[in-house]
Amino acid sequence: WRLGSVESRSLRGDRVSWPDPNLGPLKSLLPEWLQALDCLISALRPLLSRPSELAEVHAREPPMASCYPPGARYIRHYDNQCEDGQGDCNGRRLTAVYYLNEAARDEDGGHLRIMSQRGGMYDVLPDMDVLVLFWSDRRTPHEVLPNTGKERYALSCWYVDTSEASTTPAVAMSC
Repeated sequence: WRLGSVESRSLRGDRVSWPDPNLGPLKSLLPEWLQALDCLISALRPLLSRPSELAEVHAREPPMASCYPPGARYIRHYDNQCEDGQGDCNGRRLTAVYYLNEAARDEDGGHLRIMSQRGGMYDVLPDMDVLVLFWSDRRTPHEVLPNTGKERYALSCWYVDTSEASTTPAVAMSC
């Protein structure tokens, strides 16, 4: 696990790692999960009200594992700061977060809070086998609320348009 810089610890308190899908205990599970996720994203593409939203998305960043110890949070942010081709454009179009916590409880905190453009807030309990998909850009500000219980774990992937940011580390989708 790697901690963020001193400057970033006030923004986020998680520890992160980029597991190698070909090594360790995840060797057989992670590649299967990534392929299933890639197939889901591919299947959703034509069902969108604007299928062009994901038309150029054919890759994803390597999965990131995160651990939120008690007291950790991540302040409100966007996963792609790009707006109309301006700003910090990293190519991220769609964020996928998959939770790995057995018997998560509301009172333990650590919820993913998603804010809508109309002012609504939606809190997602980080429970086992919950998958959350949301737009990575300014349409979906989100945060992780303070974790008041035991450590909380998640896998995150970002589906990217490499034409927007050709230097983004990306792996071709496997479906």
